[in-house]
Amino acid sequence: MTAPAYFTRWRTIYQTANPLPGAPLDPVSRWMLITRACVFNMTLFSGLVGVMLAVQLGAGVVAPFDAVLVVVGLLLAHAGNNMVNDYFDTLHGVDTADYPRANYAPHPLMHGLVSKPGLIAAIFACYLADLMIAGWFAQKIGVIIWYFVLVGFAISVLYVAKPLRLKSLGLGEIGIFLVWGPLMVGGAFWALAGNVATEAQLQQAMLVSVPYGLTVMAVVMGKHMDKHDDDSRKRIHTLPVLLGLAGAARLTQLLIWAFFPICFWLALPADGPLVGGGGHPFMALPLLALPRAMLCVRRLGEPVPPTPQDAFRIAFDAMPPEMTKGRTPNDPPDEYPLWPLWYVAWAFHFVKLAGLLFTLGLVLDTLWQRGALPF
Repeated sequence: MTAPAYFTRWRTIYQTANPLPGAPLDPVSRWMLITRACVFNMTLFSGLVGVMLAVQLGAGVVAPFDAVLVVVGLLLAHAGNNMVNDYFDTLHGVDTADYPRANYAPHPLMHGLVSKPGLIAAIFACYLADLMIAGWFAQKIGVIIWYFVLVGFAISVLYVAKPLRLKSLGLGEIGIFLVWGPLMVGGAFWALAGNVATEAQLQQAMLVSVPYGLTVMAVVMGKHMDKHDDDSRKRIHTLPVLLGLAGAARLTQLLIWAFFPICFWLALPADGPLVGGGGHPFMALPLLALPRAMLCVRRLGEPVPPTPQDAFRIAFDAMPPEMTKGRTPNDPPDEYPLWPLWYVAWAFHFVKLAGLLFTLGLVLDTLWQRGALPF
């Protein structure tokens, strides 16, 4: 196969969480499916936010190698987390043939992508690499980095593993907010700037992470809304199970709406007539995501379409081109990729744009604060 053919396979998996129909699974495609690389962009945004906040402290604070190492470490942690979820949910009897996880995308164990020992080895490899990266930064900036690493690791494992299984206690969604918000951003910031930054600056970095962390929590809320009936039967007490679908929809909508006033507040100067969050003017850029937020919030408040074909028609304009190629809204395929997921697709549709604008706004803000922009 030619290189473009490989790229097409990988792009399809990244866009749809499913392999290209009829294409063989090369090693990269296989591991993209096993690690669920389709959602890595959420972690990439968190890492870049932490990097940009560290860069704002001045010239020479962030070494390019260290910045790349931080982002790679976070992506490895996310890969490990996804594999841990699939391993323990299979071990505890949550992931079964009739459960949504086995239907919307290939399951590493249930669909034979990897053996159980192979999956365990991959999990250990990811976490071992992360420990080595953490050790590298600990010897540079001190032991405080271990607090971020170990708390994040604990939430990652105990999210699905006994004895806690945070997801089953209505705490999983809050744990996701903490990991993708303050822990990832604060940890990345401190790893890169801990030798010059103050605790107040660390707290400010963690504060900046809040709006983006809320959007990632909204994605998980949407996913658990899609699994509401199945989780209720299996006594997995996610927040949507505890709140009910209507209550969960309202909370998810609130998380999306809360993103905007917090971003606007961060854009205001701390000493201005309207007291703001530190004067990051380009953090107002995410307000451009308001039209998409309105669409996604509306869909989150509606019932799930009765058939995959109805879902295809409704979501046609929001789907990646790979999922609609050669089709029209009135010419749906026999199978709709990602089905039976629905609510999470809309939440993720929002966070892709909101996260991109949030990160881009912080990049522009960094260039402005460093004098690289002519105004």
